Amino acid sequence: MTNRNAKYGVFARGVRQDLSEKGGVPARYWVMWWSSLGIAMVVFYVVLTPIWLGLRAAAWVAELRARLRGDQAGSRR
Repeated sequence: MTNRNAKYGVFARGVRQDLSEKGGVPARYWVMWWSSLGIAMVVFYVVLTPIWLGLRAAAWVAELRARLRGDQAGSRR
């Protein structure tokens, strides 16, 4: 490890070149990144959003029923 890399500590262990001279990112990492991002978007928008909307709709229906039941109970008195 060179003196210029000493500030990076254990992260620069075994590095033979100066870390300030970084090259390009290999294509396989770009493929992994975009694939992961695509999968995450599908999981969020296709799977989790309908579940969340369904739970909100169920809560709305339950609240509406409770209000209607409360109004009917008040008119019986």
